[in-house]
Amino acid sequence: MKLSRKIASIQAILEAKIFNKRTPLLVNWEITRRCNARCKYCGIWDSTSKELDTKEVLAIIQELGLLGTQMIHFTGGEPLLREDIGIILDYCQKNNILTSMNSNGAYVPQRINEITTLYLLGISMDGPEDVHDHIRGKGSYRKAIEAITTARDKGIKLRLLAVLSECNLDVVDFLLGKSMEFNAPIIFQPATQLLLGAKTKNPIAPNLERYKQAIKKLIAKKSATKYIVNSVSGLNFLYNWPDMKRVRCLSQLVSCRIQSDGHVYICYRNQDQAVRKDEKRNSVKDSFSQLPFVHCNCCCCASSVELNCLLSLKLDTIFNSWGFI
Repeated sequence: MKLSRKIASIQAILEAKIFNKRTPLLVNWEITRRCNARCKYCGIWDSTSKELDTKEVLAIIQELGLLGTQMIHFTGGEPLLREDIGIILDYCQKNNILTSMNSNGAYVPQRINEITTLYLLGISMDGPEDVHDHIRGKGSYRKAIEAITTARDKGIKLRLLAVLSECNLDVVDFLLGKSMEFNAPIIFQPATQLLLGAKTKNPIAPNLERYKQAIKKLIAKKSATKYIVNSVSGLNFLYNWPDMKRVRCLSQLVSCRIQSDGHVYICYRNQDQAVRKDEKRNSVKDSFSQLPFVHCNCCCCASSVELNCLLSLKLDTIFNSWGFI
């Protein structure tokens, strides 16, 4: 990110904190719930939801540009299952909005020329081949590695995403090694106790004692490596999972989530607090402004935790964020 834009982004976030001004600077967008993978900790693929068509998506992007949105983070499901993803990313660039995307990597090589406008591509990486494939399906590790090398060769900025579960708490060193090998910083977060997107118990939720040991290791290694995206404050917060301190979610000042059907939410964890665009026909601006402020103690999304630490003016997070935006 250019220095001027980096300064402007941090300034806008801090102004939101100081003046309590709500602006959707950072938008997380579940662009589809469809997915080719069947990860053991996720049930999103097994749900049904209306999906906005291209025209509807572009209309929202145009509105977000006028509202001052700085970045849209596309997630899913698997975003690359959208046939129009290239059109969507190009339109964001036309509206001066940076884009990032989470992907399992399976379709990156085939669609690489459509995603070159991405500011950041996140690839899921859960451990060595046997561990990664056990969690995500046979062959998924090799596809992830191919995606990483393909994107790197195209000059796309990379980030690895590691979900800490019962299966990979002992391979933190391996993950850090891969991060250094590919020059791709890595962010860690715990798997949820229930399947992501469902109300069924997660069969690979991490053992609490071993999970805490893994977080302690990351905290100890943080000062010695530039590749851990989480700040120490963020890791300390995640250390207390699942019994976290109840806090006012400051990220609500500057972020929101748009679901595949166009509903606007505070975040994935607060889907009962939504403004339904298709029923009330509200603009994104009205939907965002109507979202209630909530206090939450269930957030284990590392990016949201980092944003909350930033808005809480944690000095280490402020300095840490400078290197990763």
